[in-house]
Amino acid sequence: MMFEGHDRPHGRAASADALTAAERVLAIEIRDFIAEFCLLDGGVLIAWVRGERHGNIADLVASSAEPFFKDATLTYADAADVRLDWGRSMQVILDMEFVTTPVTVFFKLVLDGRSVGVAIQRILAEQGPPLCLDAFARALSGARLARG
Repeated sequence: MMFEGHDRPHGRAASADALTAAERVLAIEIRDFIAEFCLLDGGVLIAWVRGERHGNIADLVASSAEPFFKDATLTYADAADVRLDWGRSMQVILDMEFVTTPVTVFFKLVLDGRSVGVAIQRILAEQGPPLCLDAFARALSGARLARG
């Protein structure tokens, strides 16, 4: 099954509700990673994004995910942007992937001076439509390392 995210056609309220719920589940599941990742100096991250230092960003993502998730579960997808919109805080947007059996999630991690968010672009799942949020949450949770 493929569940489209923000690039989906307009007029599909049920899909929008499911997407919002899936984003909430994903954000909760990766909150430890986000907290660890946000310890980085924002100026350094911006410089790496603007300088297209994708290897550095990938290493940072991997080291921030390492204490919480199995190897190569949460990765940087080698694309990023810095948005400087007049009257708004600066945003750093990183393309990310969360890969585990039976689901793969392609999403954007959106960081600004006040908040962090996730914007799911696509979900690939072995189960058929519609997306089952309980199964989605279990798959994400199953990718975590056992706490000792």
